[in-house]
Amino acid sequence: MNETEELKILLVALRGIGKTSLLAAMHEEFNKTFERANLQTWVDDTNTLRAIEECKAILKNIDPRLKKQVTPTQPKENPWNDQGFHFELGSNGKKFMKLRFTDPSGEYFNPHAAPEQKHYIKQQLNHCDAIVIPIDATALMQKKTGRVSHGEIGTWHEEKNNSQRITQLLKDAFSNVNSPRLIILAPIKCETYTKTARDAESMLYHLKIAYSELLDFFKSDSLINKVAVVVTPVQTIGSVTFSHYKTDENNFTKFYYHKSPINAPYEPRDGEQPLRYILLFLINVFLENKKSVLVEEKEKLEKLGTSLGSEKYRLEIAKKEFDEKQKLLVERNRMWWLFREVANFFDDREIPYQTAKGEVERKQVGVKEIQISLESTLFKVEATQEQINTFNNALFRFAIGSKNNDGFAIVQGHKWLEVPQPIF
Repeated sequence: MNETEELKILLVALRGIGKTSLLAAMHEEFNKTFERANLQTWVDDTNTLRAIEECKAILKNIDPRLKKQVTPTQPKENPWNDQGFHFELGSNGKKFMKLRFTDPSGEYFNPHAAPEQKHYIKQQLNHCDAIVIPIDATALMQKKTGRVSHGEIGTWHEEKNNSQRITQLLKDAFSNVNSPRLIILAPIKCETYTKTARDAESMLYHLKIAYSELLDFFKSDSLINKVAVVVTPVQTIGSVTFSHYKTDENNFTKFYYHKSPINAPYEPRDGEQPLRYILLFLINVFLENKKSVLVEEKEKLEKLGTSLGSEKYRLEIAKKEFDEKQKLLVERNRMWWLFREVANFFDDREIPYQTAKGEVERKQVGVKEIQISLESTLFKVEATQEQINTFNNALFRFAIGSKNNDGFAIVQGHKWLEVPQPIF
């Protein structure tokens, strides 16, 4: 391929939820995830990548009481200048596809955002292939008197996660979806609520209640076959426990955590899971497109083969005609000039010769053009088949480590997360 195909992933959450921390946890597992799938990556240096590295530096050196916080992504003067974090993906030195993660400022999702910021978010939602929604697990799972009970939602869920706002944004953006989309609901800061399998399943249960309106919307007739929904909890630090909350004079609630043990290192867990599901989905979409291309190119190759055979046959006929005209012309040219001039007056052999010669030359050009087109199509067929084989094998390896229990779940869209048999 001359140009790699770009697939877009958008992180959606209001300010302070932890989009960049989630992206950092995913990036921490970046190289291992791709190496295990025998894929190569080419990463560009962008502001978003630098923000990820800065976020990881803070989290790696964070104090036991987590007093130092990651600075939320700041709004830009022009949101369209956000290049995101992008990398190209391929094998054996060949680049096949590009993935772009965009981490907009949470301010852009606010109902009071500037018109240009709202327009930017709407366009991003309309054109992205996958959406990752970080969810503050503490806000989802805690109430003022402790953990939520059966059927309850956390006291601060709407304040922090603003699920109603996000639901409305997605309803507006998905009013006319023509291509497959992936939605990842990713509870973060969830270490307290994933200590046991029972805890994790409880969090999944409460998440489905809290986002029931959004999940029901995705089950509508127009979306159920186009939208895949996955839940992937991520422990963004890997060693923190919820301690308590405080509400200030502005009625803003802040959660407090502590490391357990206090000297625990930065060790995010399951950071690769959203990445695995994103790649399972996007590569499946990529493969579906490539398989369609392969079918079209094979059909074109077959037609070109038939056309080449016909054109070669016509060339042979033209050559025989030319040989005959050339033979007659040579015979005429051997005559004495006076007889030749008289004969040419009644039966010209020069013009038929030149006509036959021109026809051969045109047929030769036509055959050459078809051969070039056939070789180009054959190369595209082989390159496309190589891409399909490479990503089939990658899908198999991604799927081996993908979790779908203990709080992880494919809620909808299994067809877009299928794993074909590997081709080794």
